Order: sequence, then structure tokens, then C-alpha cells
Amino acid sequence: MPMTMASVRTFSTRYRVQAECIAVAVLAFVVFVVLGIGARRKLVPVRADLATASIIDREITGFRAAFKPSPTADNPNVSLPDSLAISVPRDDRVSLAGDLASRAELVGLSGVRVSFAAPDSATAPEHPALFSATVAVADYGVSVDCSGSFAQVLSFVNQLPPSVALQRITAVRDKFGSHFHVMLAVFEAPTTAQHG
Repeated sequence: MPMTMASVRTFSTRYRVQAECIAVAVLAFVVFVVLGIGARRKLVPVRADLATASIIDREITGFRAAFKPSPTADNPNVSLPDSLAISVPRDDRVSLAGDLASRAELVGLSGVRVSFAAPDSATAPEHPALFSATVAVADYGVSVDCSGSFAQVLSFVNQLPPSVALQRITAVRDKFGSHFHVMLAVFEAPTTAQHG
């Protein structure tokens, strides 16, 4: 039997309590649907923030896992004169480049290229003041190009020999990963002319 307005009126007058309960239930259903849709819309930015926080947490965890602190002391039994410990002779700059490349690869950096370049345009680092010898900033710099994570670059910088000083780090990120350009200043002892 089809429902008409007359049959609805008859039902509502005959079963008044049941009709009121049905009306209240329908009203409550509509209110809860509207509240649910509003709550879901408010959750969208919260979920986005949660996803961002999760990504940051994974990056920090990866950074901590990849970071390698420098050794506390290479060999305490070996003592070098101050000028040899913090400067490199100009003739040994190729071995310095090889040492820097091996240090970068040891911390996990890949595609390591070490080259000599003009000094960086940044302010030259302060050279150490020694009693027994003078040390100056060399008229060339060393550039290290590599790929890897920022934690690995920080590990590399933390393990630099005392004869170089960090001047600049540049990072570029593309679809293949992060690429870094590290510019280093070199400390060298001034050459003295030999008389004979």
C-alpha cells in the first residue's frame, strides 16, 4: 500500500509517541552527519601536519644513524711540531687532496671529486698563531664535490685535518639526491729560500 500524506497523518495521530521518536532520530541522524563532515574537514590539516612530522622524524633518525663522530685522538703517542700539525707544505697538496678524498669516502659520501681552486671569496679563516713558526692561508683552496646526506657531510667536516678550514658548503637537491660543494682553505707554512 502506497504512503500518502493522509496515511502519515493517521499514523502520527494514532502512534504519536513512536512518530515523535522517529522524528527525533531523523533529526539526530542529520545533526551527527553534519558534525561528522565538519570534523573530517578539520582533520585534513591535522593529518597533513602529522605526515610532515613523520617525515621530519624519519630524516632526523636517518641523520643520527649516518652521523659518525670523529675519533677523539688519532694517535696520542705521536707528537708533531705545531707547524707540521696545522699546516701543509705546498709540495704535499696532492697528498692532501688524496687524504680528503679518502676521508670523504670513509664517511659514506659518493662521487667524490677533489680539485684545487682559487681561494673562496668569503673572508679567509683566522690562521693559528704559533710561537715557533708562522702559518698563512694558502693562495689556493680545495674544493670537494660529492653526493650523499647532510649527516655524512657533517661527519666529513668534523674529521677534516687541522691543515684545512671550512669556508663554504653549498647543497643542491634534485631527483637523484643531494649534491654538495665544500670549499676549504688551506694553511701552509711560508716557504723560505735556501742559502748555500
